[in-house]
Amino acid sequence: MSSKKNVIISGFIALVAALLIIVASMFAGIAPHQIQPTSTQSSSTIITSSTMQTTSITSSITQPTLSSTTTQISTTTSTHIGKGILAILFTDPPKLAEGVTAVYINYSKIGVHYSKPNVGQGWVWTRSEGTNLNLTALDGVAQAIESIEIETGASINLIRFNITGAKVEYNDRNYTAFVRTGNLTIVIIGGLQVNDGVNALLVDIEPTVFNMGTKDEPLFVLTAVAKGYPVPQEGLEEIRDKIHMPGFKFVLKNRMWWQRLRQMHASSIEITSAEVSSKLLKVNVKNTGGSDVMLRLVIVFPVYARTDAKKYLPSYFEGAAVFLIKSDRTLEPLKLRYKQNMGEDVKSMLMISRGYKLEQGKSVELKYEDELIFEYGLRLRSTTTPTVSEYLVTVIGDGVADTYTVKV
Repeated sequence: MSSKKNVIISGFIALVAALLIIVASMFAGIAPHQIQPTSTQSSSTIITSSTMQTTSITSSITQPTLSSTTTQISTTTSTHIGKGILAILFTDPPKLAEGVTAVYINYSKIGVHYSKPNVGQGWVWTRSEGTNLNLTALDGVAQAIESIEIETGASINLIRFNITGAKVEYNDRNYTAFVRTGNLTIVIIGGLQVNDGVNALLVDIEPTVFNMGTKDEPLFVLTAVAKGYPVPQEGLEEIRDKIHMPGFKFVLKNRMWWQRLRQMHASSIEITSAEVSSKLLKVNVKNTGGSDVMLRLVIVFPVYARTDAKKYLPSYFEGAAVFLIKSDRTLEPLKLRYKQNMGEDVKSMLMISRGYKLEQGKSVELKYEDELIFEYGLRLRSTTTPTVSEYLVTVIGDGVADTYTVKV
């Protein structure tokens, strides 16, 4: 075959091949200028594509594991880098007047005070406000109130909140209570160092509720103190994933760490002796608890007048001699006759009185030398005094109370 003919045939074959490639590329959606001229580069594209596909498959397999891990971290900490979660919890062993079955409070402005080296100090405030928190339901129980983010390494030494209102359930009826101590700034015993993850602060509210009114027209007073405790790591082990969720509750009374804290720091007083006569009242009180206490009131009942007066906290003070405890340890009689503005008089007297601070481990003698008149809350003063065989003396403070019987 001649060389000219061979050239013609080769050109024809090349033309056909080119047309086939163009047609194939059109069906494949590839523009003619994108066609690679060598088979080596085409092979490289297939390998790269295969590699990308393998990466994509690997990613789709591992992604659920990563997502699960992220969800778990969010559930347990919900923190940003360099921050921990601080859960704030309330508990409450209240001291209640006889007949009071429930105490509800409203609260607001919860804040914690922190300090951190090379950073400074300040307050972190939550937006939490609560209404109708049942304190009596928290006897031996802790409830999560709020959780906030705090920088790790910060030290927490104070917590503050306001009791903005209170209600008392008494003999199946609800009464508004006068809050004697509404703004509470609480020292964290031992302090709390914020670590990564979940930290917890337990606020032990210690309210005393008593009736400064009469049997028919009660006027309840709530006076409270509180202590703050860091929850140790052993206390977080079982509840770490839930303790920061508002509303979560757990039982405290069977937990050894809580029993140790209560034994060391609980407030308590004891009346060690008392003397009562027509013109003398003398009461010796000892602070047997783990912190200083404020003493507010002394109430003396002639037992003839009240058969129910032997209760831990009498249901009302009507017919008793009531005294305000002053800062110099003297006693001021509270002479309240039955009248329309009785409640306002009581509030004024209680707000003026500062009480007496009894330091931990110390004792004090409270003394009054004048005629004792047992007419608190009565419409008319008694003209005769029945024979009295014994008196009941009660001392009430912030979070504390004790009763002592004096035989005549």
